[in-house]
Amino acid sequence: MKTAKIFAALGATLLTGCAMDARLQELREMPSFHVGYGDGCLTATEEDKSFSTKKARDAYAFKNDDAYRAGWRQGYLECANRTAKANDGGRILGERRDY
Repeated sequence: MKTAKIFAALGATLLTGCAMDARLQELREMPSFHVGYGDGCLTATEEDKSFSTKKARDAYAFKNDDAYRAGWRQGYLECANRTAKANDGGRILGERRDY
């Protein structure tokens, strides 16, 4: 019985991961993802400059458009030279609020 619960939990976790990957792929195909990616990348590269306070982010789109928000986070993470991790999808899709 305990083994069945473990397998059920593992299966649910794997399906969630697949669904997250499918959702991210769907968002990547939207034009606003690419706009968000550019803004996130610009923000990350500007942060590397000690004298710059420039932040490129459309506040309305970031709040209301999942594709823009995912693109912004993806661009920010990649252009800031952060090390990619297996759980970055959660940060990109917004499950973590630190970006």
